[in-house]
Amino acid sequence: MELDITQIRIILLLVMLGIGGVYDLKTRKIPDVLWLIFGGMGAILHIWDYHTVTPYHIITIFTSVFVGVAIWRWKIAGMADCFAIIAMAVILPVHYEFVMMPIMVLVVVFFIMVIGMILYNLSLNLAEMIRIKKWIFYDFKTEPIYKKAFAFLTIHKKRNHEKFVISSEKNNSTQPCDKLFIFLSSKNKITRDNQILKSNNEMYVQNVPPLVTFMFGIAVFLLLPEIISMFF
Repeated sequence: MELDITQIRIILLLVMLGIGGVYDLKTRKIPDVLWLIFGGMGAILHIWDYHTVTPYHIITIFTSVFVGVAIWRWKIAGMADCFAIIAMAVILPVHYEFVMMPIMVLVVVFFIMVIGMILYNLSLNLAEMIRIKKWIFYDFKTEPIYKKAFAFLTIHKKRNHEKFVISSEKNNSTQPCDKLFIFLSSKNKITRDNQILKSNNEMYVQNVPPLVTFMFGIAVFLLLPEIISMFF
């Protein structure tokens, strides 16, 4: 089976995201060398096949770099996710003639993740309200209603099985019996085997979904016709 440049790019992209996705799923830590190796191979392919590079490819790469850095700086995603987007842009910036692959993958992933996380938090919070028979944020006395409504969709009380979470509450320094919400704060960090969180199921948290794992799944879905054509 003889592969053309585009098919080689697709294979590189899927292998890179597949390896990164396994790391992300298991540890939420991905070695930076992965992006350097595969991004470097993608850059070499651009040099090898330079006559196919268009201004649109260049615009896509710069746009993807900007988006990747932006979601990292805004605490929406981690550094590894930023590197994944940039590496994707280098390997396969444009496909199906005009589709910006990194941007398309990211848009679909975020759409699915946002809907999924909202439904997840809603179900857990509703179940908690039924269990305790009162409003779940009763210990956030000074927080406004709009913050509590947002929290109802975005955070929940930690469950024992949840390994990768971010604390979403802090004590009110002026009123010790009161709590305050923390949303996407720079002080938030992923907690791995933290004894305080493990033993405190009353703490409100946000899940940290494996973004690169989702990227791999969406990339496979979007590139399925090309993948099938390699074998048939």
